[in-house]
Amino acid sequence: MNAIEDTKGNNGEKGNMVITNLRVIWFKDADQSINLSIGYDCITGVEIKNVESRLKGNCQALYIKTKFSQNRYEFIFTSLISNSPRLFTSFQAVVRSYETTKVYREIRVRSAIIQEKLLTLLPEEHVYNKYSNVYSISTDQQTSGILVVTNVRIVWYALTNDNFNVSIPWIQISRVKVRDSTYGKAIIIETYPNNNGHMSGFKLDGIEKIFAELSNLLKVHSESPIFGIESVVEEKFMEGRMSAVPRIADDVQIVNVDYYKGSSNAVYSYMTQNNKEDRPVVFSKELGLAIEQPPEGVSVEELWKVIA
Repeated sequence: MNAIEDTKGNNGEKGNMVITNLRVIWFKDADQSINLSIGYDCITGVEIKNVESRLKGNCQALYIKTKFSQNRYEFIFTSLISNSPRLFTSFQAVVRSYETTKVYREIRVRSAIIQEKLLTLLPEEHVYNKYSNVYSISTDQQTSGILVVTNVRIVWYALTNDNFNVSIPWIQISRVKVRDSTYGKAIIIETYPNNNGHMSGFKLDGIEKIFAELSNLLKVHSESPIFGIESVVEEKFMEGRMSAVPRIADDVQIVNVDYYKGSSNAVYSYMTQNNKEDRPVVFSKELGLAIEQPPEGVSVEELWKVIA
């Protein structure tokens, strides 16, 4: 979307917004190195409020409230196109789709995914294989159940209790392996560290064949993950309008930056007031004034660039 202003951090600057299935990106027209990337998983709330824009005056804007690493941030975006609700409708539709499809991306334990001894399939989900007499060895005792392998996840549920189940999406699985356990050889499913090291173990017949199948499927779905988010925004284009030019991915390198101790401190513009702790008042030689002491590792010059 063109003509979008980052009203809080870059008020008065026209930019572009890109809404993907995982995040929203904003960048300044005149300098694309000035940009934002907000993952939907960090969003805690979305509102529409009035705001004062340097380019458009008093108008409605999209407020995005987020939380990351114990800090809270607020972003405000304004569409500079008159009477255009596209900014609000498009973004809210995609975020709603993201929130309602978390089962595609998150591990679920003891959830309502089984009805009448059958797995409730998600939209666009289909079953590859189903195995009976599969014992879960994740607890101190063996529990017999059903193992279902789909294009989205691996699901196991007990025969005696539908609520005793686990759903593990492919995108959360880091490795599948075979190892010895107290009950003999078992397939172990390891997940990424963000899941607190969640690990599931299953004992079943034909273990080598099933291990090969799961390993191949993990490779396939790691390269082409299914996120479950589908949002189509219909538009009516005027006749004679030029065809859209395909966007080419930028050749960039992502570097881990500590915004609180490094030279890039624009993030402070978006912090909400309850994150800004009161610091002692000190004399600034640069300004010749008494000011609140800057955060550790941050100079007055760097903070001045945030509002300049």
